[in-house]
Amino acid sequence: MSTSIKFKLIPSKVKGKEGVICVQLIHNRNVKLLRTRFRLYQAEWDNKQETVLFGNSNMERQSHLQSIKIGLDAEIKQLNELIRLLEIKSDYTVDELADLYTGNSFNGYLFPFVEYVIKQLKEENRNKTATILLTTKRSFERFLCGQDILLDKIDNDLIRKYESYLNNTGMMKNTISCYMRSLRSVYNQAVKRGLTSQKNPFINIFTRIDKTIKRAVNEDVIKRLQNLNLTEYPALALARDLFMFSFYMRGISFVDMANLRKQNVKNGYIIYSRSKTKQMLTIKIEPCMEEIVSRYELQVIEDYLLPVYSIQNRDNSSQLRKHNKRLKRISEILGLEKSLSSYVSRHTWATLALRKGIPVEVISESMGHENESTTRIYLASLGQSVVDKANAKIIQSFSSSDYYKAVEFREKICHAKV
Repeated sequence: MSTSIKFKLIPSKVKGKEGVICVQLIHNRNVKLLRTRFRLYQAEWDNKQETVLFGNSNMERQSHLQSIKIGLDAEIKQLNELIRLLEIKSDYTVDELADLYTGNSFNGYLFPFVEYVIKQLKEENRNKTATILLTTKRSFERFLCGQDILLDKIDNDLIRKYESYLNNTGMMKNTISCYMRSLRSVYNQAVKRGLTSQKNPFINIFTRIDKTIKRAVNEDVIKRLQNLNLTEYPALALARDLFMFSFYMRGISFVDMANLRKQNVKNGYIIYSRSKTKQMLTIKIEPCMEEIVSRYELQVIEDYLLPVYSIQNRDNSSQLRKHNKRLKRISEILGLEKSLSSYVSRHTWATLALRKGIPVEVISESMGHENESTTRIYLASLGQSVVDKANAKIIQSFSSSDYYKAVEFREKICHAKV
């Protein structure tokens, strides 16, 4: 069965803004609608004839419309060529055609390629990197006033202007650096694919990590947080307990904590792989950790260790936002000048460890450090027992008799059917 190809203009919901031209693919009665990089006003498009209307536009606009018409003709030729290749190979689905089109319809432009890279990242479950790239794309689009740009037009002068644009918005230096690294990564991928030649547009652009203000809190804040009576506010109590659990786990990240499952508990240890670095970490279970997990064992879904996700919401990003919002409310209750966040527990564990004389080789100055690979080398050479003792030493500062009541949690988890 042949494939039907049609172009449609989807008007913008914003008054006075251009709509986007989409290509509609129909194959075996299955329909796929894909956005193109082309944008037009309603008066400039004939939906029945699927063609550009020039009207009484000025010369500059006429030239722009002509380039869109040529671009759409090129898209049709490309789609027909892709269909021909698929028909030679075997029967195909509309999704296969759509994927092939998405991966080959860049036509030298930046944003279609960025969207393709984002799609690839999501397929690899690199959702955080995909989100950063999407945010970068939207920022760069605003800088270009909504217009796409040819990859060949990206040069050092343009990137310097973008850097200046971001600085003028008052954006933090590290955020600007994050955007630049994200954009540079896409550009370098385009060069590897032969979509443009290497012009080194990011030379002398700040792409390092600048030293940040420490986000750790003092020991008395942790003790006040631990002893805060939140029995009337179960949502805040959960946020506090998740913060403390992260602290007890040597500052485990929120995403790694959220994804812990019962099978991560083995012989009195929690063993997991960091989502950010894929490094395997082994943390000895202390009674205070057991107490928190036991408190919520009837609230977790499936075989998760902690009640971060619900049946209705398993999106880590939205749960993190909710968690930080609750921590902010707790910070207000405690009268803190700076709000707690999920990352504060990580900084605090490292800072308190240093203050208690735990060797730099064990925790390394910072988990806001400048060289994380060096930290990993030190930790690996010291052995598990040294790290266990270091964590126990910190936790003991906040221990209360309630946290060390006899519980049968460890045996229960270790023998649970997963």
